Amino acid sequence: MKALQVLKNCLFLVLLFGMDQLVSIPQIVATYTQSHKPLLVFLIIVYIAVTTAVIIFFCQFYRYKIKKNHSAYGKPLQKKQRIMFMLLMVVVWMAFMGLQIWYTNQFKVNTSANQLEIEKLFEKLPVWTFLDGVLIAPIMEELIFRGIFFELFFQKDTRIMKIIGIIVNAILFGALHDTGVNFPIYAIMGAILAITYVHTRDIKCSMGIHILNNFISFI
Repeated sequence: MKALQVLKNCLFLVLLFGMDQLVSIPQIVATYTQSHKPLLVFLIIVYIAVTTAVIIFFCQFYRYKIKKNHSAYGKPLQKKQRIMFMLLMVVVWMAFMGLQIWYTNQFKVNTSANQLEIEKLFEKLPVWTFLDGVLIAPIMEELIFRGIFFELFFQKDTRIMKIIGIIVNAILFGALHDTGVNFPIYAIMGAILAITYVHTRDIKCSMGIHILNNFISFI
């Protein structure tokens, strides 16, 4: 891939991430105006409209890139194989959760800034924050960081490209969530999601693991 094209793809990925963050604006504004019911209803409508539009755009672009690249990710494994691998990845994810608990206790790791912001939102807008964190965020992040990411940078169906792609993806995912002591936790989670997507070639599988992870984080 030429350097100029890589740069364009990087800028485009930044744009997509910006769109992902844009969706959160109505929710953030609502935390300061929640006592004003008409405005709260308006913000919820805006949130639904913007979120729907952004997800549709992400889905359409993802499908377009798969078709244009003649991507292997457009040809998922058979259903039985996907289910078996998903079960394996759930076991891996459970081991990761145990590792995360040990890591935070062993090194006295404080709650990440990302998690603190979510907790603040949850205190003021519990239902909205729960639905956003458990359903909307995983869908959008998987489309950006797994689906579109691999189509932009690592579309070649070779073992070495997959391995490099998973490593880069994990580092990027970890860094965007936390650059401090919580970075390894987010990076490992990113690797689990990337491995799930790359192996099953089905974005719905990595979405499922991501949704499960976020759901457990909320309860």
